[in-house]
Amino acid sequence: MFTVKLRVALTLLLIIAALSALGACGKTDDAGGQNKQQATASYIEAQSDVSQKEADTVKRRLVRMKEVKEVRGASVDNDIYMALTVEGFDRFFLDRIRKAAHDRAAEKYPDANIHVSTDRKISSDLKKLETELSGNKLNRKELKKRLKKIEDDMRG
Repeated sequence: MFTVKLRVALTLLLIIAALSALGACGKTDDAGGQNKQQATASYIEAQSDVSQKEADTVKRRLVRMKEVKEVRGASVDNDIYMALTVEGFDRFFLDRIRKAAHDRAAEKYPDANIHVSTDRKISSDLKKLETELSGNKLNRKELKKRLKKIEDDMRG
């Protein structure tokens, strides 16, 4: 009789412990059910000799997209080049994310040639380009040449 009561008590204790552990697994920080970190972007307009106003404006719009973790970009003349970093489950929807990003940019600059990529190499290339622009190591001619190469890489 003592062992039956002990066995029942241990079983109930085990069930309560398991339910407590499983209940804590679903906790999130916000009401939406997902832990959304703020996307990052570096704004270089004030630091560069070549105006990056258009690129920085588009970055501000794209950084608000919930799927985007990081935005890189540069602009010259009437061309705007953007690279988005998308991680996790959202990578299954890259076409939709690129189209949404392109549409957001086109709302602000309808006459511009907007190029959007989710390729990590393009993001890395634009990051290097942003660093050089913020250090004033690039002139307009060299920037155009580098962006043309990035455009060619985007096309494959």
